[in-house]
Amino acid sequence: MPQGGTAATRTDGRHGASGPAAGHPLRALVVGGSLAGLSAAAWLARSGFAVDVLERSPGPLQGFGAGIVLHPSTSRFLTEHGRLSLDAISLGVGRLRYLGPGGEIVAESPCRLRFSSYGMLYRRLREAAERRGARYLPGTAVAAVGSDRDGAWADLAAGGRRHGDVVVAADGVGSTVRRQLFPGVEPAWAGYVAWRGVLDEAALRPAAVAPLAGAITYCILERSHLLSYPIAGAAGRRVLRNWVWYRNLAGPDELDRLRRDRHGVLREFSVPAGAVAPAAAAALRRDAARLLPWPLAALVRRTPAPFLQVVVDVQPPRLVRGRVCLLGDAGFVARPHAAAGTAKAAEEARLLAEALGRCGDVAAALAAWEAGALALGRDLVARSRAAGERAQREGAWQPGEPLPFGLRRAGDSEAW
Repeated sequence: MPQGGTAATRTDGRHGASGPAAGHPLRALVVGGSLAGLSAAAWLARSGFAVDVLERSPGPLQGFGAGIVLHPSTSRFLTEHGRLSLDAISLGVGRLRYLGPGGEIVAESPCRLRFSSYGMLYRRLREAAERRGARYLPGTAVAAVGSDRDGAWADLAAGGRRHGDVVVAADGVGSTVRRQLFPGVEPAWAGYVAWRGVLDEAALRPAAVAPLAGAITYCILERSHLLSYPIAGAAGRRVLRNWVWYRNLAGPDELDRLRRDRHGVLREFSVPAGAVAPAAAAALRRDAARLLPWPLAALVRRTPAPFLQVVVDVQPPRLVRGRVCLLGDAGFVARPHAAAGTAKAAEEARLLAEALGRCGDVAAALAAWEAGALALGRDLVARSRAAGERAQREGAWQPGEPLPFGLRRAGDSEAW
């Protein structure tokens, strides 16, 4: 049995599609090995499930998302069951700061926010899941999934089928499983993109670091905004400065131009660091010099490999079909303005493991879990959309306003 928790077992003696003998642990097939999938694997393994994580990429995932606003839901497994302190996985700041056009501070207030990085959370969650017996299987792409009353399965792109008792689809915004289960549900573009980047603070002059130090920093532009916050570098030995700049586009043609990478390949939802077309990166740097306060302009212009995120909404009508469920961005995708996408996935994973651990009937447990997950996803999408429209379309966000960060309500990201 995996370490930690009480084993979730089959005791009805049925063999069905999954084929475990009576009394054996239930098996979960997790499709996708990014943060959502690893959260699901860690919580399910702790609840006694045998877990296989089916990740299509052949190697470790790196560089996705860069900085992450840490929410108590995101860190709960690592701090409560991974014996890690918050300081080991994040940096904290005590000020929310707004800069004016000349780089001057125009508004400032206290806050209690913590920030981590994709690489840090990926590494720690994978270690935690594997320590409890979950198997992480890179290079295992899933072509389709299915289920019946006795079990669930995943058909592999390379051929063959893996059997289990439940399939947890955590394969991201372009989810293959979501498109199979709900073919009419497609991401809806918000009309703008998020340019992102990370820079070692040592690459900036001290005069440029000073207005940003110890704070999450915002700059409100005409129907646009940029934010920046610190994250820890490798082994915590240096401080990196993460930034996100939301920019409206004229239409789909401009979006397609930006989504075409340096090799001419049209990317779907993001263009990763190092793949952005040189002309697009050069235009971004020119616009930074022209539009941003000088400390933030220096930050953007010195970032060697900015990357692009297409901002979308996704709202599936359901999250469960048979013994298959959608988790994280495979289900609802909220715009990043509430800074709670990773937190939503972690909370969904915890509640899913609890529901399956309480109830020997997988279908009944999934139905109970789905009701709460639907309410959470719908609310987060609505709040994030409202915040984005207010900033990017209405131009109503004013310096000094509190942030919309939060999973269940604005402000709960500070509940430390």
